[in-house]
Amino acid sequence: MMVVPQYPYPVVGGLERQAHELAKALRELEIEVRVLSGKVALGQPSNDLVEGIPIRRIPWPRQKWLRFLRTPFDLLRHLVTQRKNYDVIHLHQHSWFGLLTISAAKLLGKPILTKLPNVGEFGLPGLASQRLGRLKLAILLRADALVAMSRQSLAELIQAGFPSGRILAVPNGIRLNGMRKTKAVGEATAAPPCRVVFVGRLSKEKALDVLLAAWRQVIHARTSNAILEIWGSGPLESELQQRCHEMGVAQSVRFLGHVDGVSDRLPEKDMFVLPSCAEGNSNAILEAMAAGLPIVSTDVGGTAMLVGKEGAEFLCRPGDSDVLAANLLRLIRDPALRLQIGSAMRRRVERHFDIHRVAETYASAYRLLVAGRRERIKDASHPVILEEPACAD
Repeated sequence: MMVVPQYPYPVVGGLERQAHELAKALRELEIEVRVLSGKVALGQPSNDLVEGIPIRRIPWPRQKWLRFLRTPFDLLRHLVTQRKNYDVIHLHQHSWFGLLTISAAKLLGKPILTKLPNVGEFGLPGLASQRLGRLKLAILLRADALVAMSRQSLAELIQAGFPSGRILAVPNGIRLNGMRKTKAVGEATAAPPCRVVFVGRLSKEKALDVLLAAWRQVIHARTSNAILEIWGSGPLESELQQRCHEMGVAQSVRFLGHVDGVSDRLPEKDMFVLPSCAEGNSNAILEAMAAGLPIVSTDVGGTAMLVGKEGAEFLCRPGDSDVLAANLLRLIRDPALRLQIGSAMRRRVERHFDIHRVAETYASAYRLLVAGRRERIKDASHPVILEEPACAD
């Protein structure tokens, strides 16, 4: 039983999309998957089938106080009435809805595996700093096993006192559908402009103000010719567009809003950039790697693990617009290097992050939980996190 509070169709959010792709891959391993979610949008059916995955959506009142009062009963009712139809609960986040799910699982005696989607301010330290943070953290740590997607997440869990044997280290995965960056040999020196793309929500944690500050340096460099495309929408969209005009870079920055078929369109670009101040495992980075694009990003969460040593030199500290600009300029000026690093990213995603391998890791963890061997969960972990040296080492 997967518990994902928001499970819209089409599935577009990073966390929800990762859960959906994992559910499909688990089904291919002949593991029965059901999803419990909330009816967060008008017109959503209570019972749905999304690409073969059965979804049950419980009522989700718009008024927070009513949702807070009603949801625990609806959640518990469903878990109780369906208890013979599932063996393990897989929770995909730790909001109050998630903490209720953990409490319900313990009440029903069902093993529960909880995924931590982020770190730092958006991970355990952030949870502990909230109102009633100690109580929330205590409930979270009652889960039978917790998922860490990076070394930073592992460190936060161990610091919080969670047993290391019950931590499943596993990255996000991506379905590799043959998408590849293909260029003729002569195109390595193709005429500019270089097409740089950002994909994500236009919100504070993505630090797009830092990207724009770096982009101003890129545009002012005499030996560069590039276009920045921003794919996505969010609360900061108008503010960012205004800032582009104020900084004098509006002609080279294109806001395209929500873009359909991201994985199909990424191979048309030359480089991917993500300036976030916090990430777990970025699905956007995985998609760009699968498209054969070089990655320019910040060294946060699991990003260094995703790009590996092959891409480590193009990471920078969060907020460092100068180094971000230097990394962008280096790749913009060197088409052959872009192809070299992009090819390395494609090979790395094939080697470590295929969703089917990730699903096999989760399947092993489920079997251990069902067998009552939660202290051995670590044995099922994906080696890319546990064994590979951190890029900053």
